[in-house]
Amino acid sequence: MKKTLIIAIGFLFFSCTAWGQDAMHFFNLGLNSSITNTKINYFTRALEINPILSEAYEKRGILFYFQEKYADTIHDFQRVTELRPFEPEGYLMLGLAYIKKEDYDKAIANLTYAIKLDPNLASGYGYRAEAYRLKGKTDKAIQDSTKAIELGGSEQTIGKAYTTRSKAYKELGQSELADKDFKKASRLDPEYYRYTYASATEYLSNLASESSDVKRIGWMGSAILIAILFVVIFKLTLPAPKKDDDK
Repeated sequence: MKKTLIIAIGFLFFSCTAWGQDAMHFFNLGLNSSITNTKINYFTRALEINPILSEAYEKRGILFYFQEKYADTIHDFQRVTELRPFEPEGYLMLGLAYIKKEDYDKAIANLTYAIKLDPNLASGYGYRAEAYRLKGKTDKAIQDSTKAIELGGSEQTIGKAYTTRSKAYKELGQSELADKDFKKASRLDPEYYRYTYASATEYLSNLASESSDVKRIGWMGSAILIAILFVVIFKLTLPAPKKDDDK
């Protein structure tokens, strides 16, 4: 009986070891692959062998996020938070995915929990600020983005916080404060250029289409539109000079 028990324990030990090694084999293949769908397939295979390999859920969930498969992202990061409930990163990614799905209440709830786990998580405040802004709570958006800026972090994190606060100030009609944050965001967050350029282009397009007969615009009107567009593009492509009072 004792001998049988020892054999059973030994078999179980070596089976579990092999099981874990097989899962890690596919996980590492996923890490080393350069093709997104191949990476996803390897991470999926690893999870079929080891359903509690949180790192595979995490890596696959991020890939789903960039593929704009937000429901799949949410599924994977819910598993991450179940397996690693005291780490804020999983809740942060859930917040981002819910923002993309325009479910701002769930986004705010998850980002709030991420901040609870790490009160110095600047990105948590920054993303929650954007969720608040999109939900129409502009004052809270300004408060959170200001907190993110104060906490610091990567240039991208700070830049996005300035971006959100600039949009919030603009929505409140506070043009001077919006422009000041725009100058800082444009140096730190290149995506803000695309946001502003798209807005300017749409504005000029709408301005031109308001005329019932475009041919009546004439040479002078066309020259004015070209001049406006030139100024907009010049402002967006030329970095503002770095000044001490802009820091």
